[in-house]
Amino acid sequence: MNAIIYFSLSKDLNSKRIASTFDGDIFELVNNEKKHKSAFLNMVIYGFKTVRNKDVNFEVPEIDFDKYDTVILVSPVWAGRVNLFMKKYLEKVKFSNKNVKIVGTCKGGYDKYFESFNGLLDKSNTVIEEIMYVKGEKQ
Repeated sequence: MNAIIYFSLSKDLNSKRIASTFDGDIFELVNNEKKHKSAFLNMVIYGFKTVRNKDVNFEVPEIDFDKYDTVILVSPVWAGRVNLFMKKYLEKVKFSNKNVKIVGTCKGGYDKYFESFNGLLDKSNTVIEEIMYVKGEKQ
């Protein structure tokens, strides 16, 4: 069984839409920070926070990982990397001995996205698939 964990901030909710295409239980990382009406301003602020590894405030869903064989992580790419909400989640919540699928969404560059998960996942986990959606299209 799959645990699908996603974060989405954009108005079109790409990560949420993509997460819903997988079978399993879906869990959302809910942003408790101020969301600006301007997508550009959000991109600048959260891109800066991502690069500087700043703290963010969000709700951490309670997940019994013993129920799941596979964990699917779906999140947007920020500043070419895993977004800060997913990163902070993976720093707080540890799971082990799982198959992991990493799924990213972006409108452009994602050169460091998959490698930015290095050190965030327990070494006992196996990344079985890396998937990227650019402008809504699977690569």
